[in-house]
Amino acid sequence: MKKFLILSLALILNFTAQPAEKKPVKVFILAGQSNMEGKGFPEPLAWQVSQEKYRERYTHFIKDGDYEAFTKKVAETTDPNDKRKTPTYLWSTRKDVWINYLDKHGDLTVGYGTPREGFGPEYNFGHVVGNHYEEQVLLIKASWGGRALARGFLPPSSMLSDKEYAKQATAQNALNKAWNESEPAKIEAYNKRVTEENKTAKKKKRLRTFKPREIVSTAQYKEQFGKDYRNMVREVHGCLAELGKRFPGYQDQGYEIMGFVWFQGWNDQYQDRWLTYEKNMANFIRDVRREFKAPNMKFVIGQMGNDGMKPDKEGSPRDTIKKAQAAVPKLAEFKGNTLCVRTDKYWDMEAHAIYTGPGGWSKDVDKWRQFGNDRPYHYYGSPWFFAQAGTAFGEAMLKLARDK
Repeated sequence: MKKFLILSLALILNFTAQPAEKKPVKVFILAGQSNMEGKGFPEPLAWQVSQEKYRERYTHFIKDGDYEAFTKKVAETTDPNDKRKTPTYLWSTRKDVWINYLDKHGDLTVGYGTPREGFGPEYNFGHVVGNHYEEQVLLIKASWGGRALARGFLPPSSMLSDKEYAKQATAQNALNKAWNESEPAKIEAYNKRVTEENKTAKKKKRLRTFKPREIVSTAQYKEQFGKDYRNMVREVHGCLAELGKRFPGYQDQGYEIMGFVWFQGWNDQYQDRWLTYEKNMANFIRDVRREFKAPNMKFVIGQMGNDGMKPDKEGSPRDTIKKAQAAVPKLAEFKGNTLCVRTDKYWDMEAHAIYTGPGGWSKDVDKWRQFGNDRPYHYYGSPWFFAQAGTAFGEAMLKLARDK
């Protein structure tokens, strides 16, 4: 009996001594064009952190939440004689949320955007979902600037027949040939003048010369359709296949693809691309879920918000795209698993007032860079816009998770 008790106790102790089972990593995919790349600029963010009026917006951005240390370090490392030199920013780092953005990966922090030390919706999105889940979270961002859903991100289900692409390629080549052959003397004269100007230009940015438009094969023409969709798929599969290599904290606990965030639309305003947006968006969701074998994947669509609450012209390309983005979640198959999030209400009115005010942003560049650093199609590069949008995307994702 004593031996049995000792053995039983040993088994209990051995069992309780085992580490808790690691639960699968919660994976979220974020894709789109330049504004998903992230255009939140560090200069206005750093200035706002130095101001009591704004700093509490960004407490979680700052290492240890220490505003004074952050501001002091920026001041010490700013070179007034070299505006191109990046000062040192003491950003916070979150180890329970990993991020992979093309060739960069690590713990979540500022710096996974396209301006150096910039950020996009991924930052606040990561904090929202990271606060919710006890498990490790992974964000995989696959975004490129200037992409259209009707072209680069075209999903497989929206691809046309080879015959139709051949027809389009023939028509495009005819236009290109006509352009190349029109007024060659004027084009040659322009290129000669630009070449001379480039030799004496003080700025490093060189003026462009005209180049003949390429005559392509049907295969080359077709290749442009769905190219970014395929690259996105490769990025996600590639990251998931190398979790242990890219993230040393991964312990073979597996992963679960939870959701997808889409923020895009600008480039579909041209060449009649907006006409098929709703169809392409619905096919995109279906194809993504099928590709990653995740039929229950939640989907958040960030609706275009350029120009803020200013009404769009009825029937305009932007109006059509925004209505399509809002319509897809209402389709029967997407109810309860897909949401559209308005971003127009996060338009930074302070940045807007400076950009559109008397004399425009260039009248007082230093003041402008307290709130933005880019064009309206990039939401002025406002850190406040991208922070709010990211939070809204995260909250929408959690709503879908709770409502399942």
